[in-house]
Amino acid sequence: MISAGHPAIRTAQRHTHRVLAVGAIAFVYTVVMAGGTLTIPLYVLWASQFGFGPLTTVVLFIAYVVGVVGTLLVAGSLSDAMGRRPVLALSLALTALSTLGFALADGLTVLLISRVLSGVATGLITATATSAIAELVRGRRTAAVLSTAANVGGLSLGVVAAGVLAQCVTAPTHTVFWCYLAMCAVAGVSWLVIPETTDETADETADRTALRRPRIRRPVLPDGPSRVRSFVASGVLVAASSGVNGFFSSLAPAFLRDDLGVSNFAVIGVGVGTLFISALLAQIVMPAALLRRDIGTALLAVGMIVIEAALWTRSAPLFIVGTVFAGAAVGTLFRHGLSVTDALCDPGNRAQLNATYFLFLYSGLVVPVLLLGFADQTLGTRASSTMLAALVVSTALVGLALGRRAEPTSTPDTFSRPSTHLTPVEDNHE
Repeated sequence: MISAGHPAIRTAQRHTHRVLAVGAIAFVYTVVMAGGTLTIPLYVLWASQFGFGPLTTVVLFIAYVVGVVGTLLVAGSLSDAMGRRPVLALSLALTALSTLGFALADGLTVLLISRVLSGVATGLITATATSAIAELVRGRRTAAVLSTAANVGGLSLGVVAAGVLAQCVTAPTHTVFWCYLAMCAVAGVSWLVIPETTDETADETADRTALRRPRIRRPVLPDGPSRVRSFVASGVLVAASSGVNGFFSSLAPAFLRDDLGVSNFAVIGVGVGTLFISALLAQIVMPAALLRRDIGTALLAVGMIVIEAALWTRSAPLFIVGTVFAGAAVGTLFRHGLSVTDALCDPGNRAQLNATYFLFLYSGLVVPVLLLGFADQTLGTRASSTMLAALVVSTALVGLALGRRAEPTSTPDTFSRPSTHLTPVEDNHE
């Protein structure tokens, strides 16, 4: 008989606890990210209810981005100082508070405040949950897949679920959020099994105290010119792909309804969700050797061209095809950049560097979406969407060119040699 104290039993118990902890973190991460896209199919209803147009819809979306970016700048490294667990709890609490605001909203002001709170919650959880998963999971590839699955999976789940519910229930602008609030409660229960993962010895006490202070911090970059170029190139590329996310997260539902004649909320939710679903599948299904900057950029260019063709020809099927390509590009570039970031992290600055990466991502949402909102009101859908496509593709080409300047022996695009820790697709070493 093997006693409970036998090394094999203890090892099995530790493995089980680690699996449960990773699952709980991923679930909380997914739930919070779902809240960021839950509003997308409902913008058209709020626009009719409160009497606002495309530019106000863009402002609502930008309010979310402001919350995310502001949090990443001020508190992106908070979990390095306080620990992952309390910051995850804070993020979930703010998500529930913003959800309550959406459910009770009686005007534009409450919507704006709720969107900012939702953005703050997202800003807190992105770097924190990504870091916590990386600290619990052995193998960068596995950690990257889990993190991106939770992030992008939550985005897709939020918009699809909101679209289906909006089509099936009465008072969707209220009911959708009461249902989501119940999911937040379930996530709160799962949080109870999450352990603390921060390396308590990573920083001296004085340094950890300084990290807690609410002040705007300079984004962190890795050491070494080539390493910086690799990191910044990945950041610029994910910023370019964020322009696509911004379009789908703000004005795509109105475009589908007004320009492509789609009025069913469930179809709108699935149409927008196709971007995030395609991004998720690209990260899971695509071979690691294809998760490269050049392939992601090519997919992005094809996707934007096909989407533009769909808008000019008013073809919904063509729009879906372009969405699949664009989503695959978003997933490829996001996963690649996240893997590069994880490879460049030091034990004491994991959340800080992850926060910088997500700062690239969410900052890339602001300019394209604002441009789209203003141009849509003055030039119309076709011209404004063409401007967006040109901006997204040109930004991606800049990132690709910057990445090619990195030294061949240290660029994360090099899969033929295992010589550097920048390689984002290392095999697991369980």
